[in-house]
Amino acid sequence: MPDTDETRPATVKFDFSAFPENTLFYDRRSGLERRDRPAVAPPVAPPPEPTKPGERRARKERRRRVDPTTFEKQYTDDEIEFMNAVQCFKTRTGKSFPTHGEVLRIAASLGYRKAYDLGDEEGSAEQDEPSREAEPCVPA
Repeated sequence: MPDTDETRPATVKFDFSAFPENTLFYDRRSGLERRDRPAVAPPVAPPPEPTKPGERRARKERRRRVDPTTFEKQYTDDEIEFMNAVQCFKTRTGKSFPTHGEVLRIAASLGYRKAYDLGDEEGSAEQDEPSREAEPCVPA
């Protein structure tokens, strides 16, 4: 459509006589137009309740581990080791998304085991540390 500076002619009224008398017309545009409505002032919110001066929000750990200059998360050594193992698995198998079982096998290959609560039995002090003596489990 060419862009002209001319004013468009007034729109032609709909001709109801061109249709049979028993035709039902429903005009949804019979209400007020939004452009013609007067501007409504936004509702005034009540003033906030005063808080105690010594009260502060507790910082969350996830915020403390994000570098504020680059917004990058500072991963722990264990997290980096796990991410590298997952990436190695994805490269070796050609799968972009490992299944839950494969992720558990990757974690087990890094030496993570399910911890069992032995209560007051002997040797419970030895069970507090996770064992990393297992051979790597590589998914088939």
